[in-house]
Amino acid sequence: MNGLVVTLLRLLNGLLTLAFLPLLYSIYRKTQRRFYLYWGAGFLLYGVNIIIRTGLIYFNTSSLGAEIFAFMFSLSGLTFIITGIGDLIHRARTMFWASLSIPLFIIVLYYTTQSYLLGLLIASLPWVFTCISLLIIRVRYSSSLDLFVVGWAILTFSNVGSLFGVMELTYVELMAIFGKVVILFGVLYPRFTYLADDLRRFLIAGVPQQYLDQRGDKFVLYNSKSGKRSIEIKWIKEKIADNSLKDIRTIIISTYDLISPTDLMVNTNEDGNMYFVRMIQGGKSLLHDFGERIVVINDDMNDLDILFTDIINFTNERKITAQIILYNLSALIHTHGWKRVYTFLLSKISLLKASNVYLYSLYYPKTHELESEIAKFEKLADSVIEI
Repeated sequence: MNGLVVTLLRLLNGLLTLAFLPLLYSIYRKTQRRFYLYWGAGFLLYGVNIIIRTGLIYFNTSSLGAEIFAFMFSLSGLTFIITGIGDLIHRARTMFWASLSIPLFIIVLYYTTQSYLLGLLIASLPWVFTCISLLIIRVRYSSSLDLFVVGWAILTFSNVGSLFGVMELTYVELMAIFGKVVILFGVLYPRFTYLADDLRRFLIAGVPQQYLDQRGDKFVLYNSKSGKRSIEIKWIKEKIADNSLKDIRTIIISTYDLISPTDLMVNTNEDGNMYFVRMIQGGKSLLHDFGERIVVINDDMNDLDILFTDIINFTNERKITAQIILYNLSALIHTHGWKRVYTFLLSKISLLKASNVYLYSLYYPKTHELESEIAKFEKLADSVIEI
C-alpha cells in the first residue's frame, strides 16, 4: 500500500513539474524574458526524469543503467534551470558553463575514487548549487527571490534526504510537491525578473503589477481635436500610470518646454517610471547615458535622431520596453519643416518595428496650412486616434 502511495505521489510530482513548461512559456511570450524559456525547458527535462523513475518503480524494472539514464535528464534540466538563474543577472553563459562542469566533475570523481559516499555528495551538488546561487542573488541584489529560495531549499532538502536514505519516500515526494508549488508562486510574481534591470537602469521603474499583454501599434498619432491642455496632460498621466503597472518606461520628449515635468507628477512610484527630455535651443548636444531622469538636448533633428537610436539600442540590450511620447509633432514640423521631420520618422520606423519601443505623438491638424503635408504623417503612422 505504501509503495502505491509513493508511486501516485511521484506521478503527481512529475505531472506538476511538466506543467511548469506551458505556464512559463505563456509568460515568456508576454515578457520575452529568456529566464522563463530556460526554466520551462529545465522543468520539462526534470519532469521527464521523475516520470521515468515512476515507471521504473511501478514496473519494478530498476537497474543502474536506467537510473543513470533518468539522472541524466535531471542533470540536463538543472543545467537549463541554473542557466536561467544566470540570465536574471546577465550571467547566463557563465552559469551555463558552471552547470556543465558539475556532471563532468561527477564522472571524473566516480572513475577516480569509486567512493559511494563521495558519489552521493556529488550527486546532491546540482540542487545545493542552485539553492546557494538563488540565495546569493537574493542577498546581494535584495531581489524578490524569497519564494524561490524557500522553495528550492525544500527541494534540496528532500532530494538530499532521498539520496542518503534518511527520509521516507512518501515525505520526500510530499516535500518536493510543496517546494515546487512555492516556486511556482514565485515564478508567477512579475517583479523578480526585473532585478537585473535594477542594477543599471536608465529609468528607475515602479513595482510591476501586470504583464504586457500585446505589442500593439509601434507608431501612433493622437489628434488633439479639442486642443485643451488639461485633456492632453490627463491623457499623458494615464499613460504613465498604466505603464507603471507593467514596468514600461515612459519617455516624454517636450519640444520647446510646451510641457514640464511638474505638469506630469502623479505619485512617487509612477514618477519613478517617467523619464523627461527637454528639447530646446542651447541644450546638450549629445546624450551619453541615461543616469538622469530629466535631461536637456539641443533643438536639432540630428540630436533627436541620436536620442532615439540610444533609446532603441539600450532597450534592446536590456530587453526592456519603453514608450516615447512626443509632445508635440506639430511644433517640430513648424520649426524644422515637414520634409526634415518626415525623413527622420521614416528612417526610424523599421527600427521601432524591430524593437520594444513605441512612439506616440500628439499633433494638431488645424495648425497646418497644407492638409497634404500632414496626411503624409497620418499614412506613415500605424493608427490615428482622437483624444
